[in-house]
Amino acid sequence: MEKKLLFLSNGRYDLYKVFEEGFKKYSGCEVTTVLYKNYKYRNTWEKVQNFLFKIFLNKNLKKIKASEQNLYGLEAHYDYLVMISAELVLPQHLKKLTQKASHSVAYYWDSFDHIPAAHTIQYFDEAFTFEPKDAKDYNINLITNFYFHEERITDYDYDLFFLASYDSRYPLIAKIATALEAQNQKVVIKQYAETLPDITDAPKSVEFIDKHISFNETKEYMRKSRIILDIHKDIQRGLSFRVYEAMGLGKKLITTNPDVKDYDFYNPNNIFIWTTETKALPSEFLNTPYEELPEHIYKKYSQENWVKTLLNIKD
Repeated sequence: MEKKLLFLSNGRYDLYKVFEEGFKKYSGCEVTTVLYKNYKYRNTWEKVQNFLFKIFLNKNLKKIKASEQNLYGLEAHYDYLVMISAELVLPQHLKKLTQKASHSVAYYWDSFDHIPAAHTIQYFDEAFTFEPKDAKDYNINLITNFYFHEERITDYDYDLFFLASYDSRYPLIAKIATALEAQNQKVVIKQYAETLPDITDAPKSVEFIDKHISFNETKEYMRKSRIILDIHKDIQRGLSFRVYEAMGLGKKLITTNPDVKDYDFYNPNNIFIWTTETKALPSEFLNTPYEELPEHIYKKYSQENWVKTLLNIKD
């Protein structure tokens, strides 16, 4: 009989689809996906009731009902439960959810400094994080991100692509864009903001957008670019998905994360670390082709290996 896997996640940027596809392809399980939803008041009385709960009982009825929704319609038992963003589910509901599975796993795709979620670890049989500091501080499993596209092309439309939210990283992004433009590189950088910033001196290659770009469209931009840019956040030490997406697609990478040097796939021909001292990209980095990794290292960071490691599936 086919085993069953229950996967719960938020729907942020459709990234959950990558995990869902991986579980369907490599877990050998029938996969049920549940996305966390915000609760909408059914009537005015519920809104008033929640206000009274907050004032007199210090409880948020809306959050309670939103969390309860994750339990609706689920079967009595699953072989595996995998949760991302477990902090969105209240402890009493986490306990009920994890009791539905023979083996429960939490994956934390944000650092605990960014999104406090360490209080949820206790409810799972195993917990994994991509953040080395969190793995050490909370004694949980360290697992890297992974690549999920392996297509190779040699006919590029531009030299570098980057997509990110508009935040405190912008000055550095602008500096890198300006430097690459001066080196005659064709650069495409998109910065998302709900309200477009009033910036008049942005580099020509930087475009501010107020609508999310779909996951498939982002993939197409990366596919057509020769180099991928990765600018990590100050509170993050683990390597982002962009590092592995570049690996999977066989593209060069510019990253601001110096910890990439500590990984077995690091190759200075493929990966350039941008520091505060950097003024321009070395010509040898720009003008030499990507060097393929040894097969055993390349396969180590595949989506298949990630799924099987998370679920402890042996070949």
